[in-house]
Amino acid sequence: VERICTAAGIAPRTFHRHFPVKEDVVLPLFRRFGTLSVEVLADAGPGGDVVDILVEAFSTEVPKRGTCEFDRTFMALVVNDPQYRLRWLDWGQDLIGPITEFLGARFDLGNNPHTRELPAQLVIQVCRHAYLRWVADGDFAGLRSALRVGMQMVVEALPVVSRQAVFPVGLRAQV
Repeated sequence: VERICTAAGIAPRTFHRHFPVKEDVVLPLFRRFGTLSVEVLADAGPGGDVVDILVEAFSTEVPKRGTCEFDRTFMALVVNDPQYRLRWLDWGQDLIGPITEFLGARFDLGNNPHTRELPAQLVIQVCRHAYLRWVADGDFAGLRSALRVGMQMVVEALPVVSRQAVFPVGLRAQV
């Protein structure tokens, strides 16, 4: 907070008047990143490689801004501070619905709420692990690579909608 106030040229008291707790500074950043990720998923047409779209949704904002090292430092702060880390974990939960909707349009996720949302939970977990790796080694290309490998694993396990429509349930097991 002191470094922010110094950089902004304000007193810490002014800062705390606008942000009563330090988490109030971080939450809008998470919401912004989440909004951008959801926009990428929502804007993806029915075609396109699902893995490419997922990797883009969770990794394009950093290079667009050109603040890779700053963002990595910010993520290091987030994952190493227990209060911020909890906010980061909450952020992932907010994306379950949009990710499920995106995947559900392309794969047969079934009707059971638990199993329907499970692939989205796995996508979020892939993102967490990839970002933790990025914080540790600083290699943004490694972040994208880790996202790609993880997303590929999730996607390969999902039954394609068109296959479900072509083969009746009893015959699918025989195929």
